[in-house]
Amino acid sequence: MQKEEEDRIRQAAGADEDEIGRYLHDPSPAVIKALLANNRLTDQDALIIARRKNLPGDVLDALARDKRWSEIYPIRLALARNPKTPLIAALSNARGLRLFDLAELAGSPLLPMVFRHKIEAVLTEKIPTVALGLKRSLAKTVSGGVLLALMKENDSDIITACLTNPRLTEALLYKLISRKSTRADTIQKIAGHPNWSSRYTVRLALVRNPHTPLARCVDFFPDLRTIDLRNLFGDPSVPTMVRPYLHQELLSRGEQPEEALFGEETLYEITDEENAEGIAE
Repeated sequence: MQKEEEDRIRQAAGADEDEIGRYLHDPSPAVIKALLANNRLTDQDALIIARRKNLPGDVLDALARDKRWSEIYPIRLALARNPKTPLIAALSNARGLRLFDLAELAGSPLLPMVFRHKIEAVLTEKIPTVALGLKRSLAKTVSGGVLLALMKENDSDIITACLTNPRLTEALLYKLISRKSTRADTIQKIAGHPNWSSRYTVRLALVRNPHTPLARCVDFFPDLRTIDLRNLFGDPSVPTMVRPYLHQELLSRGEQPEEALFGEETLYEITDEENAEGIAE
């Protein structure tokens, strides 16, 4: 350690309130540790240190363990937001944070994935007890598992907000549609959504879901690849009412569906009248 740094460490440890500011951005972790031991350090000084993203984890951990700051909300939030804060310290400081601050942490791409997943789990557990108005607001901003949890709610406004959430992805929606527990009205909202119902993987999932209106399923068929239509026709999870229309679409493309799986071809022949009635239902 150079003498100059040793001098700064000594000076930081004994600095008075007017002098502390000159050491808050010191590049040396040892100087910052000395500053943390200074009893003249104020809340605002500690907050500046907590926000520094160029400090090693052990310095931030020392700050997190200091009981002087354990009840200071801005410092706890800053430590939780700092990607350099060690996981245990970050989680400890995240405990008790406000709902929307937790939502921000869960969606921050700057924070470690394991930390975000744990925050998501905390938020998901809280969802059932959150007031309806807060759920509607959260639905516009949250991501991942929290978004999926909100889409289980029996509230049209929440579902609408979730579907317009910029963090909603095809993968999440596919997972939701594929769950048997997903509410029928939620599936119908997705099937009628002008954006999401045009996504290819979402359409495949919707065709397999028994709550998707038949007319919407039939609307999707012309844009599906033949190989996917054949896979759908051979998938036992596809609703029975959809099969005749899948069969018809495949025949119109010159395909011969696997009779061995589903019996005689005539089983799926439908008259024009039946076709109109079935789709209209």
